[in-house]
Amino acid sequence: MATVRIVADTREAASGIPELLQKKGIFVQMKRLDVGDYVIARYAVERKTTRDFIGSLYGGRLFEQAQRISQSYNDFMLVVEGDIQEVLSDLKNPRVYWGTLLALSMNFNFKILFTFDKEQTADLLHVLANRLHGRAKAVRPLLVKKPRLATTTDWQLLLLESLPTIGPKLAEKLLRSFGTVRNVLRASRSELAVKGGIGTVRARRIQELLDAEYRGNSPRETTLL
Repeated sequence: MATVRIVADTREAASGIPELLQKKGIFVQMKRLDVGDYVIARYAVERKTTRDFIGSLYGGRLFEQAQRISQSYNDFMLVVEGDIQEVLSDLKNPRVYWGTLLALSMNFNFKILFTFDKEQTADLLHVLANRLHGRAKAVRPLLVKKPRLATTTDWQLLLLESLPTIGPKLAEKLLRSFGTVRNVLRASRSELAVKGGIGTVRARRIQELLDAEYRGNSPRETTLL
């Protein structure tokens, strides 16, 4: 009988979940993943604590992450870990939360599940792995699927949407303002902020990424998102 396998992002080691999975008899392969935190057969799983979930919701990162993961995998789910009721009680406008859940489900076909702590998350991943393992024809998980883009415009938008904090609407706005992808990448911080209409914070993050020295997969590498 083949071993049940889960691929976990190296940054998830600190959560303790990969260790819990190994104690359950799951073979966990640690690997730096471009999108998602776990890959199980055909499924990509993004894990967020409740605080991170709400923060990424209001910070605009959540839909960008949802778009990237939906372009890379056929099947994916979001696991929100923690006491969501406690976080909701602090929100001034809970309807934004419900609207986000609906948008993720309807626009990106995200499956959203809730767990109370890392032990429940590990149990969920364990059950999912065993269920998918029983159906899979091969043990090796399906990793990134390159999105199929038909037109030059599709590629232009995808290139700009890969920049920090830039989603579909802002990518189109930048292209309309500068005309070409090359002009966007050549633009100064002030030009991006004013002419591009994306504000100083987004412009700064884009410039920091474009000017950052490549360090490979350094564990000290910081995130711009």
